[in-house]
Amino acid sequence: MPRPVRAALLAALAASALSAQSPQGLQRGTAPPARPAPEPPAPTPAELVAPPEDAVRLPSGLAYKVLHQGVEGELPPADQDVVALFVIGRSPAGEVFQNSFAQGRPQRMQVRNTFPAWREAMKTMRPGEIRRWWFPADRVPPNPKSGRREPAVFDVALVDIGRIPNPPRYLAEPDPKARTTVYGASVLTVRPGKTGAKVTRSDGAMVNFTYWRPTGEAINSSFAEGRPTLFPMEKVMPAFADCLEGMTVEEKRQCWIPAARNEGFPAAPSGALVFEIELLSIVDTDKLLGGARAAAAPPPQP
Repeated sequence: MPRPVRAALLAALAASALSAQSPQGLQRGTAPPARPAPEPPAPTPAELVAPPEDAVRLPSGLAYKVLHQGVEGELPPADQDVVALFVIGRSPAGEVFQNSFAQGRPQRMQVRNTFPAWREAMKTMRPGEIRRWWFPADRVPPNPKSGRREPAVFDVALVDIGRIPNPPRYLAEPDPKARTTVYGASVLTVRPGKTGAKVTRSDGAMVNFTYWRPTGEAINSSFAEGRPTLFPMEKVMPAFADCLEGMTVEEKRQCWIPAARNEGFPAAPSGALVFEIELLSIVDTDKLLGGARAAAAPPPQP
């Protein structure tokens, strides 16, 4: 395939993935979308030195004050979940060493991959909530600007939570009811889809997906970004194509790919992988390719 056509095709596929609307998206219920948040008023000089008397103090040494209530009924994130948040961090002298409010877009991070004090703080907040946190020096990494360990004050707006599904019951080995495919994947339908068209090797599959290591640690998920992902069947590794082939819209499958059949998956390590996949729609990649070819074609000569 000529390079301009291939580049245009990939751009078309990306645009299609970004514009698609997932029926689930981030599992946020009534929480607000991930949009720019107003920066809270700066702490007073006294607040930079120590939490005020009305702050809530935790046994671990952390303290906080609620600046804005979160969405009633929403649950805090779990370890495997991905949080979208705005953060501004200040030193006791008032120096700002971190400010995603100024960037206008939230940071995203998996709760379990943060340092312990931050993880503790995140797991007590609800979507829509804004808190001022006081972290003692021994609970934070060194200041990224000064290199010193010192207390820090963080204003945190928890915008959204990407609820990562729990892993399948079977991880180290496939479910005994799973069938083995030609390329060595083991596939099990856990929810049937609608009657109608089935995914073929020439289609594109718009899916929500999560995949784990056999230890149960989530590696990546479309729920983390709040949007589904489009996979052109001809471009993915054969074992993963086996997992998708034959699915109908709204069908959900679990899939086990052994290490020997892991030929490379976006953001995935080597080794065995365990997937849960929900098909949202079937995309005609020939039409996308036709549009990409037209976009990449040179203008007609006079």
